[in-house]
Amino acid sequence: MHTIEIPETKLKRYIPADLSECDPQQYMDMCELIFHYQNDAINYDELRIHAAYKLMNMKPSNKTNQDEEKFSNIYLVSELIDDFFDIDEKGLKVIKQYYIHNPVPKFKPLWKTLDGPSDSFMNMTFGEYTDALRLFHDFHATGDMEILKLITALFYRPKKSFLFLKKRLENYDGDMRQPYNSNNLEARAKTLNHAPIGFVYGFYLLFASFQKYLIDAKIMWGGKELDFSILFESSKTDDEPTNDAPGIGMDAIAFSIAESGAFGTIEEVRKANFWQIMVRMYDLRRTDLERQKQEKNATT
Repeated sequence: MHTIEIPETKLKRYIPADLSECDPQQYMDMCELIFHYQNDAINYDELRIHAAYKLMNMKPSNKTNQDEEKFSNIYLVSELIDDFFDIDEKGLKVIKQYYIHNPVPKFKPLWKTLDGPSDSFMNMTFGEYTDALRLFHDFHATGDMEILKLITALFYRPKKSFLFLKKRLENYDGDMRQPYNSNNLEARAKTLNHAPIGFVYGFYLLFASFQKYLIDAKIMWGGKELDFSILFESSKTDDEPTNDAPGIGMDAIAFSIAESGAFGTIEEVRKANFWQIMVRMYDLRRTDLERQKQEKNATT
């Protein structure tokens, strides 16, 4: 977090150093500007100036002869926006995405408040994840803006009714949102038709950040650290034939776990907590790697 002080105006503001430090409004404002920048609607200098005003909760003056010293101060502040980005090997700006907490836990598009996923997606079901991941890849392939609303609507849902909670209190899982139902996803996405782009694109960036984290995630489970990176390492050997037919990703995992019966039917697997499924996948992968090691040792 950067502290900005301008003695002449007795102004003191705190500027986030990256997206992880933004409050809900700052996060949506920055994500909207980043979206416009990435789509060539504004250039980088414009992004920086607009961001400086937004993050300091200030508005540009309408006067044509704007005070030169004031603009100079704004420009100096705008240089801090560089901290929101890394530079890759090609010299391109890449958003810093090292956060998995939800910067916008609630959103009210019309008359009803929608609750989003908890930090680290702890209350996410495996079905939510597989459906969201599929949409995530679809957006990469098409750039269709409607997909952003679908991804967001998938996770942001109204609270459960009192009667629902009363009937199922004994099975309450800590999630106050209505259960996920893929059948009404498109209808719920329509409630986001007028949501700011910073909200829906901001959630997309959060999910992207979570994906980035998941590949190298290390979590504590039963007093032990589990390294999930083994789930994403290629296990193909040089002698194995290649197959150009596309796979179905995490959906294949869901079917495989359902076939094992460890979590029940495919619908029960989809309703299971995402992290429980991941731990099971970790255990299966660890066992498989140990078997491969023993077989290798036996042949040498």
